[in-house]
Amino acid sequence: MLIQGRQLIPEIKIVLYIVFIISLFIFSGLRAYLFIFAVLCILLLRVPFKNLKSGWIPISLFLMFTFISNVINQHGEILFSSGPVVITYEGLNIAVIRTTRILLMIAGAKILIASTKTDDMVRALGRLLSPFEKLGLPVKDFFHTMGLTLKCFPILKEKASETYKESMRSGDIRGFLNRARMISMFLMPMFVRSIQSPEVFFEKTETNEK
Repeated sequence: MLIQGRQLIPEIKIVLYIVFIISLFIFSGLRAYLFIFAVLCILLLRVPFKNLKSGWIPISLFLMFTFISNVINQHGEILFSSGPVVITYEGLNIAVIRTTRILLMIAGAKILIASTKTDDMVRALGRLLSPFEKLGLPVKDFFHTMGLTLKCFPILKEKASETYKESMRSGDIRGFLNRARMISMFLMPMFVRSIQSPEVFFEKTETNEK
């Protein structure tokens, strides 16, 4: 069935999101983007505010970088020029379109993530890509590992926080670079281990609970 109760199944949501991304590259006019943005704003009203505000700082920085890198030093009718910095009408138009396109992709992704559980999404991706199993690709194993890794992220966060606090209490670590070096010493091996054998973290959690 395509619909469970009153909700679309995750496979249909993922396919619709892919179609949505493709449409953003087919319709490149600002009017079309404004219409899509208005529709997304209506859908975003149903997304919890905590989900909307999560990650807004890196997203804003990325959008800013995208706009600046596309607006500067493009060929065309010059609107502003100061030393090596040249802003043209064509560059401004390209920067607005590409930045808006990425913003709409992120907004669509937030709607998809907010309306679908992570486990359901991972299983849906596995089912959609299951035909590649016939080509010898380990699709099921990959998404099974991905699902376990996503589940152990909260455990990883708690363990990383505890390890960081213990390291700060046990040693006199000062300065940003020293703290970053100390974090990388235990954080990277932990993430690598979570990808290679995530079930280990669940075993440890169950043992501690007993």
